[in-house]
Amino acid sequence: MTLPILWITEHYPPVRGGMATSCARQVRELRKFGLTVDVLILNSASLETVPRDGGTDYLIPPDHEDGLAPNLAFAALNGPYAVVVGFGASGAGYYAVTFAAWLNVGSVVLVRGNDLDRDWFLPQKSAWLQQAFSRASAIGAVTPQKVERIRQLYPHKHVAWTPNSVDLSRWEPLPADLRKRDEVRGLLNAEGKKVIGLFGELKAKKRIPWWLESVRDRGLLDQIRLLIVGTVDLPTAMILEDPAIAPRSLRLPFSSPDELPALYRACDFIAIPSLFEGMPNVLLEAMACGVVPIVSDAAIPLGDAGFVFPADDRDAAGVATAQALAHPDLPSLAARAQRFARETFSPERERAALLALLDIAKP
Repeated sequence: MTLPILWITEHYPPVRGGMATSCARQVRELRKFGLTVDVLILNSASLETVPRDGGTDYLIPPDHEDGLAPNLAFAALNGPYAVVVGFGASGAGYYAVTFAAWLNVGSVVLVRGNDLDRDWFLPQKSAWLQQAFSRASAIGAVTPQKVERIRQLYPHKHVAWTPNSVDLSRWEPLPADLRKRDEVRGLLNAEGKKVIGLFGELKAKKRIPWWLESVRDRGLLDQIRLLIVGTVDLPTAMILEDPAIAPRSLRLPFSSPDELPALYRACDFIAIPSLFEGMPNVLLEAMACGVVPIVSDAAIPLGDAGFVFPADDRDAAGVATAQALAHPDLPSLAARAQRFARETFSPERERAALLALLDIAKP
């Protein structure tokens, strides 16, 4: 592919969060592979053009009047391009198919967590999604469930699974990480208990109160400690402060990537009981550190690499948690989780999935 790729996103560092992490990783891997990728970053703090190794970053501030930002964005480009990619369907994807039509090239729309689960049901964003899906040359989705749902809506479109990835070598612990791990477990008074991690933005869709109720109903509260890293919404915070429904916990703010290997390793399990979900980076990162998942089936398919329950079944959530806590060989489970992450979610597999979509989208 000799011409550059135009990559459009609303999520890119220094913005924090899983979307920005995934977006930066995918761009980085494509640039390392030798492709030129120009990144059009919407909602930036200022209007800038920044040369990078392997492409140019175009930073576009948000609208100060209707229609200003997209027109500034298109005017800033220095094409021609081979294909236009929208990272996220309801914003960036809509821009991508529009700009691709104006540039007379193909387009790829990458569907992430909330695009289909939330934005499809919001009037303005649903219109953007419908345009993005109907006009895209190819569509990638972050979970097999989303692939199937998009195919049912658009049966004649090429839709493929484009999974996130994790590089296990980046999560090897340093001696300081192991000391920090032991310090955190000490703060939790975790001797004889199992530590379950809750990582990320713990908002309503994550259903932490719902899961804790299932844990209480199974009589498991005195067997566990919680390590909470990230933010919690008000209902979750209130539940966590109620000793009748929540075990002892330690709450920490969002942490830098350098701190996460220690915090993951302080956990025996990670719980993600979401009603709907993309493919959480925290899940793959935790598995890379040997942390065993307890997750709803809204997340990625795990096979025997974790404990999975139906997203609509609270009793099953409690059963899965009880089975995890009672397992007699936690080290073997940890090794299985690491192996699954390494074999199923390698950077090479993620890059290959993206390259296949780019090849399909080329005119």
